[in-house]
Parts: sequence; C-alpha cells; structure tokens
Amino acid sequence: MPPVELETLAATLGKFAFPRKFAVEICAECNLACSMCHHPSMKRAKGTMPFELWRKCADEIAAVSPRTECWFSFCGEPLLEPELLLRCLDYGRSVGLESLNINTNGMLLTPDLDDAVLGSGAHLIVFGVDGFSKASFEKYRVKADRDVVYRNVERLLARRDATGSKLAIQVQFITMEDNAHEVDAYKAHWLARNAVVKVRRQLSWGGQFETGLGISNDERIPCPWAVTMMHVFWDGRVPRCPGDTECEEGAGNAWDDSLANLWARLGRYRELHLERRFGELPERCHKCTDWMTGAAERVRPEAAVVPVEPTWQGLNAVEAR
Repeated sequence: MPPVELETLAATLGKFAFPRKFAVEICAECNLACSMCHHPSMKRAKGTMPFELWRKCADEIAAVSPRTECWFSFCGEPLLEPELLLRCLDYGRSVGLESLNINTNGMLLTPDLDDAVLGSGAHLIVFGVDGFSKASFEKYRVKADRDVVYRNVERLLARRDATGSKLAIQVQFITMEDNAHEVDAYKAHWLARNAVVKVRRQLSWGGQFETGLGISNDERIPCPWAVTMMHVFWDGRVPRCPGDTECEEGAGNAWDDSLANLWARLGRYRELHLERRFGELPERCHKCTDWMTGAAERVRPEAAVVPVEPTWQGLNAVEAR
C-alpha cells in the first residue's frame, strides 16, 4: 500500500465517542483450523455467549449509537450456534440496530438455514472464501471443503434473488502468497452469481503472522482497528484491540460495566495512535502490522471496481455512493 493511500485512510479516523464497529463473539469455538488465523493456537477458555449478555450490549448500542456496525464474528464460527445467532439478530432488529452483520466460513450453512438467515434481520453476510481452485482454497482453509463452501454460498445467493431478500452477500478473498493469481477468475465466478466481491490483505493478528506487505514503519498511520473497534468475548471480557486475542490487556467486562465506560477506558491507546506517538504504545503494537490492512477493494455485480475503501466504514457506506 503506497504512503498516499495510507494517509487517505488515516484522514477518515478521529476521536469517536462510541465504537464505530462492535464485534460479538457469540462462540469461541471453530470448525476449521485456518493457517492464517490465530484460533488454532488460542489458549484462553472457549465457550458460548449467554443471550442476556448480548441483550445488555444491544440495548446500550440501540440507545447510544444504533448505527454502530455489529459483527457476529471474532474468534469463532457463529454458525456453530445457529439458534443463538438467529435469536441475537432478531433481538438486535427489534431494538432498532441498523447494521447487523455475520462473518462466517460458510461450511455450516445447511439448506435448512437459508430462509432463516435471509429473514433474520441481518443486513450483510460475509463469507471467507480465500481461493478459487480447490488446492488453493484448502491450503489456507484447513478442514474446509472448497466444493461444499462454494455450493452453500451459491445456493444462498440463488435463494436470496428468488425470494427478493434484501440481505447483502459478500465473498471475501484474502490475498496471500499462493492465491493472488486466482483473483481475476474468482471475481468473474462470483460476480456472475450476483455477489459482491471483497479483496483484502492478510491480518497479522497482533503480530502473530508475517504478512509480507513490506511497508516501512516510517509510513505508519494510526491503526483503524484500534481507533474504531470494540470487541467482546463470549464471557464478557473486552480486549484492548483485535490483536489482543487472549485478552492480556483487557479493559474490563461488559457484564460489569457499560460499553461506553469500557470504550472510554481504552481512550488513551486511541489517543496515542491519533497523535502518532507510536513508540509509547504497548509492546504488542510494535510488531503488529494490522494498521497496514485497513482497506479493501470491493466489486459489485455489473459495476466498475469500487475504489479502495476503509474496511471499517463497512459495505453500507460504499453502497450508498
């Protein structure tokens, strides 16, 4: 990513009184062991979020910032708990949340869930589909079956179009060493099936992975994830940022405090980023490269390529243009 593009992204950041994005880990288990994901080495306890915790969070978001993007995703696969996911979506819709989104690997989207997902009140579902060929896809999406995932996503797209559902469906391609040459074929395949295609860079998950982006720290900008996002684990703990996957530097617990207070408690880290005092950030930030990856290319069916957009603005911001 050239420096000019980085500074364009940095210009979208500021002091936000409440998170722009809120990631909800309703389940910390995963059915895959993807090679570019931290989950296979995660040490903290795994469990399922009680519905009442989501209710508490949703009520506050609805009262304070109903346009905050709520993402059912973080360190687990939400479709391992389909009934809970659908109940959370229904409740979020009932209290007026305006951006309810699912991020899934697609393996568990069985046909009996199609209509439930389409009618759930979700605004967007993103499928992680990181490859076009079977060999490329399954190298990174360990324990997944490329043909099953492709069949599941294609079926949901067809059902959406047949029923007139308004659910936005995206397929996301993370470019890595052995799959970048497949991007053009991937785009053609999914655009022909009326999906939005998103192509993005690989995350380092707080410096746990080498991404090979080759960008100098001299070009560093404030981290979009740290400045805009809050995460809540299944047990209510709130990590400092998405790179704090074990919650070693957490802000507190959403069971015990308001999201607004927890967000304020993390404010000094955001200020260090925005003031570009990067040397004063915690050690984890010194090796993390995720500040480099806050943009994605999106292509809509029968449309020109959407210019690179900050991923934290979300699909709705792009589609509104």
